[in-house]
This record gives sequence, structure tokens and C-alpha cells, in this order.
Amino acid sequence: MIRVARPPVDVLSSADIARIDAAWRTIVSEFGVQFENPHALALLQEAGQRVDGETVFFDADWVAAQVALAPSTWTWHARNPARDIPIGQGLTSFAPAYGAPFTTCGGERRNGTLTDLRNLVALIQDADELDVAGGVVLEAQDVPVEHRHLQLLRTLAVDSDKPFMAAVSSPEAAEDSVRIADLVLGGLDGRCAMTAIVNSNSPLRWDERMSDAMMILARHGQAPIVMPGALLGAMAPVTLAGGIAQMLAEAFAAIALIQTVNPGNPILLGIGTPITDMQSGAAGFSGPELSRGILAAGQLARHYGLPTRALGGGLTTSQVTDAQAGWESMQVMKASLDAHADVVMHAAGWLDAGLVTGYEKLICDLDIIASLCVEYGPVIVDDEELALDAIREVGHGGHFFGVDHTMTRFRTCFHRPVVASKQNIERWRAAGSLTAEQRAEVVWRARLEDHVSPPIDAGVAREVDAYIAARTLELG
Repeated sequence: MIRVARPPVDVLSSADIARIDAAWRTIVSEFGVQFENPHALALLQEAGQRVDGETVFFDADWVAAQVALAPSTWTWHARNPARDIPIGQGLTSFAPAYGAPFTTCGGERRNGTLTDLRNLVALIQDADELDVAGGVVLEAQDVPVEHRHLQLLRTLAVDSDKPFMAAVSSPEAAEDSVRIADLVLGGLDGRCAMTAIVNSNSPLRWDERMSDAMMILARHGQAPIVMPGALLGAMAPVTLAGGIAQMLAEAFAAIALIQTVNPGNPILLGIGTPITDMQSGAAGFSGPELSRGILAAGQLARHYGLPTRALGGGLTTSQVTDAQAGWESMQVMKASLDAHADVVMHAAGWLDAGLVTGYEKLICDLDIIASLCVEYGPVIVDDEELALDAIREVGHGGHFFGVDHTMTRFRTCFHRPVVASKQNIERWRAAGSLTAEQRAEVVWRARLEDHVSPPIDAGVAREVDAYIAARTLELG
């Protein structure tokens, strides 16, 4: 976690915010938002909203009042209380990539397996740069889809002691998530132990699975991450203002439903506006438009008093861990910090527009996070930092290598990257002329060899395993 030591970047004027506010109000009241879920429709109708078929025409003032019920601060609890994450309290935390079916490992791209999932979660657990164990870090495609979520949840809850995310592939998966969180925390007792990404089916539609997931989480006091699923140019206008207005309409409609289920339920507002490549039609999860959208949406979230989850993160459309992956990931990551996002998703491991969670990419992204935490950290000015005694000691034309001020600090005074090379050309060649991707492979293999799983009470682990075994049989 980092407390960003510079003000958030504002890109909208007060007049801009007022126009966007009026636009989302027009959308929810005049155009309406669809919910393909009879229970959601019934709840909203009981709350006084006009329902026509699957379309809800909202009272915009009521939506705004519901959104205002969402708490601006809350705590995301972990199995290990030392890993708890304070949300909305000026700290930015980092979560790994989410949702990929494929992995890259040692230059090979292949289907994700349960072994890969466990390996990646082990690397995430041992990474000080990451605060969240993750959610669907990787699809374990060698596990039947009917009960794949159970192995995912066990890996996140038992093999890591960091906060984790719920599985929302079905209502049953969401309920299983809550039960496993309850087991590993020794009872939820009103604590929020999980978040989960819920995406709209843009434009202006929430499908049954996502609306079920948000309602189940809300009933148990867990935090949906409300993230409209639009790409500018495909499921939203190509213009940023229009895209953000639509996304707020979709998000606020969902938050209104969540607060109807459980007033005061914690949420995170997803911020970020991916684009559509107008030459290929592919998703553009990188680039200046995405960064600009994170900044604009982050400013709006602060205006409405909502904590945020930034879409990125180490996002890139590159297929491999190369220079493009580096500059795109750095650009989006910096925007997330400039927006003062509470949680940065996809901060490590993301490749190929989210189709891949890569071992080497994860390690390289950790280097990016670590370097940015130094860049965005505070500048300290005190007697020790001013170092006047050292300057007096060295005098004119000397050097600072041997003075006490240097000798007591030389190991920690500057950031030391793990992957980036600081060698001269001769030493680099003598070490094998390894690229950054190859050096990252050396790092992750060594870390897995040294990995020790975090402790967990043996009785709790048995309870989790017994629950998973029983549910696996029930699900076939």
C-alpha cells in the first residue's frame, strides 16, 4: 500500500462535472436501465421506481440518495489481520491480474492449470508490492467448470493470508465464497472480507448473473466492485464524456439496487474507460484514452464521495513481456496513482488485453509498482536529509563515498530494482546477456523454490476442505 504524497490530478472543471451529472440523470430517468432479473425488478419497483418489462426508469434524485448511502470508508478484512486494507482512507492498494484463461511461462503460452493458479498465488503472497491475493488470477482449465470456483477459493483463502475476492460465476459460487470466507475468518461478524467484480452488459443492461451476484454479496455485507463493462466505440460512445455519463448511469443504477438490498453496504466504483481499436474492433486495454478516463472518472468518484477501484494497473495489449508491455503498463499505473484510486486492479501479470496472466509479466510489474511507490512517496526534508554535517565534512572537491552519512545509508538510500539491469555492458554479457523477461523468469523460479505457505489453523483448513469436498460432490 502507498499513501500518494501528491494531490490527485483533476481534469474536469466544475461546469464539466455539472454537465456529466445532468447527463447520467437523464439516462437513468428517460432512457432507463435494464435488469434481466425478476427479483431485482421487484425490489426496485417496491422502492418506488417505474418498471416497464425489464427496464427501470429511475427517479434520479432517489438514485443519488441511494448512492450517498454507500460508505466512503470501510475495511477489507483478511485472514491475517495485519493484511487488512483500509478503503477510502488515503491509501492505494494493489491487486493482481484477473480473469485470464491463459498463462505465459518461460516463453510458452498455454491454458491455465490449477498448478499455475497455485504458483501465481504463491508469488502474489510473497510479493510485498501486492496487497490482495486476487480473484480469478487464472482459470484452472484442468478443473471441471462446475466446481472450478471451489478450487479457486481454496487457493485464495488457504494458500494466502491476504484479502481475496469472491467467485461470481453463478449464484452458488457467490454463496460458496461467503461460506469459505466465514470459515477462514472464524465468522464474518459484520466484517467485509471480500470484494467481487460485477460488470454491466453495456449499454444500459445488467444481466441476471451479475445482478444476482451483487444482491447476494450485499445480503452478506460484502463489497461488489461495480464496473460497467463498456468499451468506448463499441458499447458506449467514442467520446469520453458520453462514455463516462453512460457508465455512471449503469454503475449508479446498480449501486442503488445494492443499497436497496442492504443500506450502507460497502462498494467500490470501478473507474476506467477502455476503448475499441477502430481498425480491428479489438479491445484497447491501454493507451492515453484509458489513462485519461481513469483520471476523469476518479475525479467524479471523489465528487460523489465513493471509493474506487481503478481498471489498471499494469494493462497492456502486448502479447509478450516486451517494451510495449512496459510502457503501456507504466502509463496506466501512473494514471491510477494520480487518480488516488483505493484499489488498483490488474496491477501485476496482465498481458494480451487480459487473456493472459504471465509469470514473467507479474515479476516485471512488481518492479514497476516498487519504483512508483518511491516516485509517489513523500519527500522528507529534515536535518538528517539535508545532511549539512556531511557536506561540511567532505568540503570542496571531495567525495561522499566514505562519510558516515553515506555508509549508514548506502544499502537503502536508493531504490534497487529486482528485474531492471544496472550492469555495464561487459558484466551484462558475462551474465548471459539476459533480457528483462529472462531475468524475471530467474526471479520467479527462485521465489517458488523458496516459498513457504502462510500458516493457517489446521482445524480451519480441514473445515474448508470438508466443505469443498461436499460441495464438489453436490455440483457433480
